[in-house]
Amino acid sequence: MLWLSMGLAGCGRSAEPADLAIWRIVDQGCNVTASQPRERPDLSCNDPQGYAILKDRCGATHYLVIPTARRTGVESPELQEAGEPNYFALAWTVREVSRTAQPADADIALAINSRYGRSQSQLHIHIDYLRPEVRLALRTLRLPLADDTHLELMGHRYRVDHLDTLARSPFVLVANEWGAHTIEDRAHLTLAVAGDGASGFYLLSDRADALTLDRGHAEELLLHHSCK
Repeated sequence: MLWLSMGLAGCGRSAEPADLAIWRIVDQGCNVTASQPRERPDLSCNDPQGYAILKDRCGATHYLVIPTARRTGVESPELQEAGEPNYFALAWTVREVSRTAQPADADIALAINSRYGRSQSQLHIHIDYLRPEVRLALRTLRLPLADDTHLELMGHRYRVDHLDTLARSPFVLVANEWGAHTIEDRAHLTLAVAGDGASGFYLLSDRADALTLDRGHAEELLLHHSCK
């Protein structure tokens, strides 16, 4: 998906309004009473932990992890609170990108776009394979990383940090690193998490910037799928 309006509406999903297509799917599919049937084979709801997994129709290996509560996006203030589910950690635990393959963790990444690089007003984390060139660039890094480590990827400059675990929410870490203390500041942020090939993770982050034509679209680091 380049824009989710293409990824969902273009793949046959109804959207009215278009920027709430994902929320309507999750809300109507998960937030129902026990007596109501759940009939979407592409949607899996985890009620106790507050998230859903949606198989995107654009690409055989493209999945989305979506809160079952209303969360606008990367800027949502709830993401900075201690009691909020750690959606990146949850997404990593369900990082299935194919029902037949068992990909290596270093081949998989999670990504969320900024307000300016998305078309949906419901938080959703993308799960898919890394682009080969991005995977190769990450493999050139040597640990421990310097504090100012950056990589030029897809024409944009990403900050790269290394994490031993995802115990602390990447939303909190990136907001602190970029000094994004307001909703508007956080709305510019985009981030991705990739396995390091062992037990740790690379955390990549960028900031939307109109002057450099950077939309804050970390989904660009994932394998691109055409939506027919």
